[in-house]
Amino acid sequence: MQVFYDPDQLPRFRKAVITIGSFDGVHAGHQQILKQVRELAAETGGESVVITFHPHPRLVLYPHEQKVQLLSSTEEKVKLIEQYGIDNLVVVPFTLAFAKQNPEQYIRDFLVGKFHPHTIVFGYDHRFGNQRRGDIHLLRKNAARYGYRVVEIPPQLVDDVAVSSTKIRQAIQQGKIRKATRLLQ
Repeated sequence: MQVFYDPDQLPRFRKAVITIGSFDGVHAGHQQILKQVRELAAETGGESVVITFHPHPRLVLYPHEQKVQLLSSTEEKVKLIEQYGIDNLVVVPFTLAFAKQNPEQYIRDFLVGKFHPHTIVFGYDHRFGNQRRGDIHLLRKNAARYGYRVVEIPPQLVDDVAVSSTKIRQAIQQGKIRKATRLLQ
């Protein structure tokens, strides 16, 4: 797996099948997204590209909030994502300026401008752009204009609970280690 840390120095990915997220802990929901990205890239003869952020967006957006307990460091995240057979990982520096992009700018300048995606794979609850106003519906609305397709991954349920990094952190903080482990698998 190739790892890139500068989004301004990327190669032109071949038929890029991309996904974007914090991927903290690479839990069951993330695992489904990564598998889908890898499989779609193989089917289309493209490259799988995972885009993540450092530092974690919450650390930048809410610096006064009680420190966010991350499930994995950037180095651990790289190793976990590599295990899923992903071709490329792009670690984007997350800044306040980046966060202030409106959702349309984010799609046009960041996703399309830097990655030229063939396919974008998103989890059902992924939000992006200033104040998290962008969502899967906006991506679909712009798909024809920019020439990509959108694949939505439904929630992954464990014990009738949608898996999320936040729920895993909460389980750990409450001492519910078995529950956290089930959500991670």
